[in-house]
Amino acid sequence: MGMSMIGKGMTRRGQMAAIVSAGAGLLAIACGGAETPAAAATVKPPAAPEPTKAPAPAAATVPAAKSKMTVWITTSFTPDADKVQNDYVMEWAKSKNVDVTIVQDTGTVLATQLNGALESKALPDVLWGGNAEWAPRLNLLDLTLDVSDILAKMNAQGGGLLPPALRAVQKEGKAFWVPTYSATEVFYVRKDLLDAKGLKVPETWEDVYSVAKAVTEKGKVWGYGQQLGTPSYDAEISLLTMLASYGASPYAADSKTPNLNKPGTRKVLEMINQAWLDGSIPPDAVTWDDSGNNKAYLTRSAAMIYNTGSVVNAMRKDDQELLKNTVVTRIPKGSEGSVLVGYIYGLIALKTSKVPDLAKDLISFMVAVERQQKIVEAAGTNYMPLYKDLAKMPMWQDPINQTLMSELADNNAVGYPGPTTMWSLEAWKTHTVTEMVNKVIVEKKTADAAITETEAKLLKIYDQFNKK
Repeated sequence: MGMSMIGKGMTRRGQMAAIVSAGAGLLAIACGGAETPAAAATVKPPAAPEPTKAPAPAAATVPAAKSKMTVWITTSFTPDADKVQNDYVMEWAKSKNVDVTIVQDTGTVLATQLNGALESKALPDVLWGGNAEWAPRLNLLDLTLDVSDILAKMNAQGGGLLPPALRAVQKEGKAFWVPTYSATEVFYVRKDLLDAKGLKVPETWEDVYSVAKAVTEKGKVWGYGQQLGTPSYDAEISLLTMLASYGASPYAADSKTPNLNKPGTRKVLEMINQAWLDGSIPPDAVTWDDSGNNKAYLTRSAAMIYNTGSVVNAMRKDDQELLKNTVVTRIPKGSEGSVLVGYIYGLIALKTSKVPDLAKDLISFMVAVERQQKIVEAAGTNYMPLYKDLAKMPMWQDPINQTLMSELADNNAVGYPGPTTMWSLEAWKTHTVTEMVNKVIVEKKTADAAITETEAKLLKIYDQFNKK
């Protein structure tokens, strides 16, 4: 096929040369005649035949060496989509006679490997970005190829791309990666538990914590399965969303100034701390990784969670009863309304590639509308399509899926309300806001102390990337 997987080894082919040689001697034939009378005509002997020539040696045939590429792909919570993606890479590799090595693992594992690859300068040719940090970070390090031509082609098909996708991948008019899908967040609510207590589905964050307290039965079900673990990017992104809905964020719009010392931050810390003290949040939530809240809801130990469409997909596949008792609604509002900090994912071609044209060709192949449609279908509700026409697919007409799709317009990238910078990415990657919350609920520090310490960390990170 021309494709190998890390852990299974690569097929190695040696160079083969065929040498053909031939030689031939010349055959000489001598002819002589008897002496004749003077009057007799002189007869010339017949001309000797031309010497037999050996055929010209055949030109040596050396198979052209296959180009080699490495592609890193993150796994998802939907193995069917992973398979479709890998199959497409296989199809492309075969058609182009390219040996492709796929390195595939979770976004968390590949993030660690990427740090090592940056140090060793052993980057892949193509990186399938299952981590929202990768493309902006690599671009800021001047390691991404310009893929404006691919983006223009994408925007001319499938009804064009959604505006948030176009905004996310361009800087100063140039595209430094191409978008493939988004993962909007929604709110999952056990309506059966709320109905039993005569409660309404929450619309604001204040409602969330009020309902959480009312439905909690300690040891059996916790009201809100809130991600608060420092190993979790889900925790950081959900807390950024909460802060944004109250007019606060780690960084201001100027992308230079910390923005946590605000009433909105204190409001968020107060609500979470009170829920923690009330026992409305699972006590192990501070240790959860990104799968923690998924598991809490799917095992019925949490009445509400904040997550992507992966949970819908899991219920549709394995637990129709739970799905029947679930309401999927938009993210709750704060004093500033509903503001979502979410993710847009895509494909990145690296400048360090020895085969940049092939890297871009693979990306162009993968983002064709018909292939993106098949990947989205295989992913269920875990991947949100970015082509406008794909948003009209029958699968999105379902009420739950319409809710997922409705969040795309509010999907702001890390760095909101300013641009994505190395500062904002490092703050996000090191779980800065989640640590601030843990300072209050675990270390028992005041909100003011937690904010002061966190802003000091933010300034230290800023100086790391901006101090001359």
